[in-house]
Amino acid sequence: FAEGLLDRLLTDSRALARATFRVVPNMNPDGAIKGHLRTNAGGANLNREWAPTGDYIAPTLERSPEVAAVLSKMDEVGVDLFLDIHGDEETPANFFAGFEGIPGVSEEQLAQFFLFREAMTSSSPDFQTELGYSLDEPGEANLAVCNNQIAHRFGCVAVTFEQPFKDCWNNPDPVRGWSPERAMRLGSDTVTAVLEFIPSLARVE
Repeated sequence: FAEGLLDRLLTDSRALARATFRVVPNMNPDGAIKGHLRTNAGGANLNREWAPTGDYIAPTLERSPEVAAVLSKMDEVGVDLFLDIHGDEETPANFFAGFEGIPGVSEEQLAQFFLFREAMTSSSPDFQTELGYSLDEPGEANLAVCNNQIAHRFGCVAVTFEQPFKDCWNNPDPVRGWSPERAMRLGSDTVTAVLEFIPSLARVE
């Protein structure tokens, strides 16, 4: 995915002319080298380290330096649109997990989310909206989860973008399933969706 997205950004002059993209190709290099799917080398689940939870302080440089560094940069430069790219072991689909349950979410913020989701649907035959996670109850979203925290902190559209481990039900490939080539194409298609979505951000501002 990241390779396809970066290749598109480096070859499509329209993209960088219209927006500033900040890309972290791999948020968890040390954990990945150890074969961890969810935790860094120290055992911290980096998708639960974006805010304190009760007496648990997060992020910290000791336990989750990856999150601390990225969140610090976000606070410095601001965020208008955020995508956290994941893989789902069970759901056979590409889909967004949104932020509908965060405290104080506005109708305008939700409308922006639906616009971006529509842009993604029209940009990629591999993206769909029928399968996904159940929605959090209003005000009950876990703010230690990355996209929830970013949506809450910056008032922007922030999604967890899940990809399948095997294949996607709405556009199956019986021979190769969900392949590196398709993931790269999805990364490129995501840039198309972002470019389609950018004018709606300008209207809000």
